[in-house]
Amino acid sequence: MKHTKRLIYGLLTVAAALGGLSTAQAQADVPRRELSIGEALQLGQINIPQLVRARTEQKVVESKKEGAALWLSQNPYATVLLGSRKETTSDPVAAGVQYQVHIEQALEIAGQRWTRLAAVASQVEVAKAQTELAQVESRALLLSAYVQASFAEQRVAVARGREETADRLLGSARTRLELGATGELEVNLAQIELGRVRGERVQAEVLMSSRQTGLGILCGLPASTPLLLSTSHALPPVLEVAPLDDLYLLAETERADLQAIRRQEVALKSEEARLRREAVPSLILAFDYQRDLPGQTFLGGTVGLTLPMWNRNQGPLAQVHATEQQRQAEERLLRTRIRGEVALASRKLQLLRVQVQEFQQNVLPPAERNMELLRRGWQAGKFDLFRVITASRELTETRLRLLDLLEDLWVAAIELERAVGAPLLQGVPS
Repeated sequence: MKHTKRLIYGLLTVAAALGGLSTAQAQADVPRRELSIGEALQLGQINIPQLVRARTEQKVVESKKEGAALWLSQNPYATVLLGSRKETTSDPVAAGVQYQVHIEQALEIAGQRWTRLAAVASQVEVAKAQTELAQVESRALLLSAYVQASFAEQRVAVARGREETADRLLGSARTRLELGATGELEVNLAQIELGRVRGERVQAEVLMSSRQTGLGILCGLPASTPLLLSTSHALPPVLEVAPLDDLYLLAETERADLQAIRRQEVALKSEEARLRREAVPSLILAFDYQRDLPGQTFLGGTVGLTLPMWNRNQGPLAQVHATEQQRQAEERLLRTRIRGEVALASRKLQLLRVQVQEFQQNVLPPAERNMELLRRGWQAGKFDLFRVITASRELTETRLRLLDLLEDLWVAAIELERAVGAPLLQGVPS
């Protein structure tokens, strides 16, 4: 049974070592593409699907101006009458070809063109607010992806450092075995630990590759290109954090989704004005030219109006009023949600800041000191290798926990910025 376990551990160690060699060789063969946070934000402007769609939808809305600006919204209507005419009451009987040309054109006399232009202009403002919302959401998405990929790199660095420590412990254990200062048990223990940490390093590299690939997709970069993130996030983010009430007021002013809902109110009023104005009948001017028999011609015109008796745009107006009620409800719900998001992000940020400071000051330094003391004591023969390995694991877990807290702190800062709707992070391009 013991030999079987040793064989399994040995195979795992060799597999992890081969995986590490292949990964390292692949990274050495493919040049890494340096990417800063500013460049990532610029690339995201043209590659994040949500933002690209919002901009194209805004262009679609803006294209409505072309049709709204027409002075004559209806095409002229023309008819031609052609036939044979015979007048039997005359002597001799008169016969010939009769034809008639009728052309009519509707003229808007109530300023409908201006209401159409106003309605389109208000719709464009709503589309602009939607684009601004997409920009804020895309910025938060890209910043989070960049930060997470950056911390994945740092986790790989921690795993590699632990692997180097485990390798040195194995070398020391073998040396002590040769000198007769220890037994084979410590060598096997060090060998097992080295295989274990190599496997964890491979897992960290897989996570880093996954996060870098996701970031590359958002930036429009080839998935096969490894990234070198040049903007470090090892320190806590620096934010301009105001009191909670001030953050509420800032969010009320800056949140793009709230601005979009407010602009929808103007758009609905403009749409109502357009519908009421278009219910006013258009003036119809008609021109007629008619020839009955040779020598008999008629030239004249008519003026007409449609009578708005049955259809006065009652259906579309009712839909506008219902939409306004829906908009009011959405605005009320959104205001409540905004306050909740701002309060939650602010509170989470404050708690994580305290926890990060606690780890940096009171947890990580003692763990590093314990590791050094136990390593020296083991080399002096005062402690066994198991205690050194345990201290090494605790130190690694402490470092990884600190990276987790820092990542959570950065994500909370980005979330607060998104919840407020305005740039708060210092040193990050707007």
